[in-house]
Amino acid sequence: MEVADKPAVKSLDERLLEKLDGQVSDATAEEDRDALIHQLAELLPNLQQDPTPLTTLIEILIRPASYTFSRVLDIQPAVDFSSGLKVPSPPINMVTLLLLEKAKLRTSDTDIVAGKPEVVASLIQLWLSTPDTAVSQKAHDVFLGLLSAAEEGHGPVNLEDASHYKPHHRSLMWRRVFGDKDIYESIFRICSLRNAGQDGQLNKRDKTVAQARLLDLLVKVNCESIRSTQIEEVERRYGVVQNGLLEFAAVRMVDYEDDVLMHMTLVDFFAELIKSNHSLIQASNTLEASSITTPSLDFLLHWGLHYRTMSYYIEPSAHSSLDLTYLYSRSANYLATYCSSYPERFNRGGRECADVLRHVMEVLKGVSPGQWAQNMIPKHDLHVLASLPGHSLIPNRIDGTPLFLLPTKPPNAAALQTLATIFRGPQGGKVDSTSSSRSVARALYFFYLDENPRMWHDIIKAAETVALKDEALAAIALIGAVVNASWDLLPPNRMDDSVLLVTESELAEKCHSSQPLPPSGVLAMLAPPALGAVLPYLLRPAQTFSNLVGGGKGDVESAAYRVAAAKFEVLLSLKERLREVVQETGQLGEVVTAVNKRLALGVLGGQSDVGGRVGTLEL
Repeated sequence: MEVADKPAVKSLDERLLEKLDGQVSDATAEEDRDALIHQLAELLPNLQQDPTPLTTLIEILIRPASYTFSRVLDIQPAVDFSSGLKVPSPPINMVTLLLLEKAKLRTSDTDIVAGKPEVVASLIQLWLSTPDTAVSQKAHDVFLGLLSAAEEGHGPVNLEDASHYKPHHRSLMWRRVFGDKDIYESIFRICSLRNAGQDGQLNKRDKTVAQARLLDLLVKVNCESIRSTQIEEVERRYGVVQNGLLEFAAVRMVDYEDDVLMHMTLVDFFAELIKSNHSLIQASNTLEASSITTPSLDFLLHWGLHYRTMSYYIEPSAHSSLDLTYLYSRSANYLATYCSSYPERFNRGGRECADVLRHVMEVLKGVSPGQWAQNMIPKHDLHVLASLPGHSLIPNRIDGTPLFLLPTKPPNAAALQTLATIFRGPQGGKVDSTSSSRSVARALYFFYLDENPRMWHDIIKAAETVALKDEALAAIALIGAVVNASWDLLPPNRMDDSVLLVTESELAEKCHSSQPLPPSGVLAMLAPPALGAVLPYLLRPAQTFSNLVGGGKGDVESAAYRVAAAKFEVLLSLKERLREVVQETGQLGEVVTAVNKRLALGVLGGQSDVGGRVGTLEL
C-alpha cells in the first residue's frame, strides 16, 4: 500500500500485478476476490501514473457472472461511477463501464442506476463524445443493455441481434432517458450542429462522430417511442415537429448536402432501419412477413427520405458525379434492402418498380462480353437484381426482363451467383417466402432456360475450368441452387388478385414444351437439357493437377481441391433430394445407386491424378 500513501513517489509493481493476473481464476475464493478489489479501489482515485495494470486486474476479478451489481455497490470506497465515466482516461472509463454493465442483468439493478441521473448523463456524454472508439463502443453496449435490461431471472439481452431486442418502455431507465428533460436534451445538444465549436461543445468533426453513434443506437431501439414526441419543449427547440428523436436524427441533425460522408452514413442508417423494423415485426408475428409497409418505412415515406435515397440509383443524371461516387452504391444497397424486405409493396409500386427495372436493364445492356470476361461488372446493380421480387422479373412483351441480360458465357462469378439467388427461390427465413414466390422462382428458371438453351453446357464448362477458380465455384453453386431450389407449381388458372403474370399451362407453352415441366429443381436436373450435362459432370472424378511442375503448383492444387470439395457437396445434396423423390414415387433408384457409388469414392473420386489437365476458357 506504499503507492496509496505516496502516489507521487511510489510506482506500481507491474510484475506483481501481472503475476496476480495469471493467478486469478473462477476458482479464486470470493473473500480474496473482494479483498483485492477493495485494495485496488483505494489506489485508483489518487493514482498518478498509467492505471492500466490496475484496471486490467480489476477486469479479471469482476469477470465471473457471480460477481453481481450488488457486490459492485459493496466496494469500499464506493465506486464513483460519474467520475469514472467523466475522467479523460480510457482504462478508467473502461473498468467503470464494466462495473456499470453488471446492472443490465437485473431490472432491479437497472432501476438503481436509473435513480442516479448524474451517472446516466455521464454515460451518454461518454458514449457520444469520447474520442476513444473502444470506450465509445463499450458505452454504447452498456447503455443499450440498461435500456433493454432483462426481466428478473431471464439473463442478459443479446445485443448483437436487433430482431430480438425489445425495449422495456416502462422501465425506470427508459423513463429516465426519455422523460428527464436534461438527459433527453443532452442527446440533442451533443449531436446538433447548431452549437458546434461553442464553449463546452464538440467541434463539427466530433459532432459528426457523435451523430453516427446515435444513428447506430437508434437502429437497435427501433420502436414507437423514438418515432413519437417525448418532451415537446426540447424537440421544438431543435426543429422537431412530430416524430421525436428519430425525426431529429434522420431529418434535422445531419448536414447531408455539404457532408457526403455523413450522407453515406445516413443512407446506410435508412437501410438498417427498414430492415430492423421488418425483423422485429416478423419476430412478433404482428403482420404478414410480406407486409406492404412498416412504421419505419412509413416514416421514411412521410419525410420524402425513401424516394430521395433511391433517386441516387434510379435517377443518377439528377445528381453530381461527386455525390454518385459515394452514394450510388449506398442507394443500391438501400434499394436492395427495400425490395427484399417489402416485395409486395415493390411489386405494386407501379412507376417505382418500372424505374428500377429500366435502370437495371440500361446498365446491364451496357456491359460487353469482354467486360463480363474481365470482371469489369456493375456489382451494385447485380445486388439490386438479385434482391428484386421474382414477380417483377417475369418477362413481358413490352419491356423484357433484366434476367435475360445475365450471361453464362463468358462465365462471370457475380452473374452466376445472381442467377443462383434468383433460381433458388425463397429460403426458410427469407421475408418473401410465399408459395407464389416459390412458383415464380421456378418459372424464371424455365424462362431463362428457354432463352438460353445452352445454359447448362456453359455452366459445366465453367465448372471444369478450374484455372478460373471463382467462376468454377460459382458455376457449381448454381448447380447446387437448382438442386436445392424451393419451388412450387404455378396456379392452373389466373386469379384476379394475383400479381402473377402466367399460369402453369402458359409457362409450358411459352417455354415451347408439350409436356408438363418438372415440378422441382432436382427433377429439372434430370430433364433435358440439364440431364446430358449436369449428372455426368457430377459423377465424373474431380480434376487434379499433380502432373504440373514448377511454380504455382501449390496454388493450382489448392484451387482444384476447393472446386472438388464444392462439387462433392452438391452431389451430397443431390443424393438427399433424390432420396425424397424415391420415397414419394418409388422411381429413380438407379440414379441414387450411381450417386452413392460416386460418393463412396470420396471428394477426388479415387483418381490417381496422373494425366490431369487444366481447363481452358473458351471466349
